[in-house]
Amino acid sequence: MKALKNNVKTLKNIFNSLLTIKDSVFIFYMVTYLIVTERKTKNIENFFFDNIFDILLVQKCTNIKAFEVEDNSYFDIIILCTVNSNTQMVSSVKKLKELVKSQNKNFFSEGLDSSWGLVEFEGVGIHFFSDEAREYYNLEDLLFDSNLVHQYG
Repeated sequence: MKALKNNVKTLKNIFNSLLTIKDSVFIFYMVTYLIVTERKTKNIENFFFDNIFDILLVQKCTNIKAFEVEDNSYFDIIILCTVNSNTQMVSSVKKLKELVKSQNKNFFSEGLDSSWGLVEFEGVGIHFFSDEAREYYNLEDLLFDSNLVHQYG
């Protein structure tokens, strides 16, 4: 996602400089096409993230928060949620794995037999906590400077 944002800024700069050049109608249309195409890919990503949140809500995860992280080399989006049991966590991870694998993306998970589980794929990190673990680790304090994108519950 960070790369897309940088590409949009670059394309806008190119677009502005091309407006000053004569006979640049063809280039104008090419740049416009690239900008429109980039917006479509963002909508696809939003659709993908909506599916992730749907899975978490259907699996009855609570207190779901999604943060957009600017200066993190591992994740673009970090999602925190609370589960009531280990079985609920494993079931949620299983559904997420099916979704991610259907999109041909790599999927990694760890800590599924503890009070804190982590799932990661393509710039997204999802943390599953029990109530006690969420209160103890309090990752929201670490993400205080991040942009809160979504919040449920």
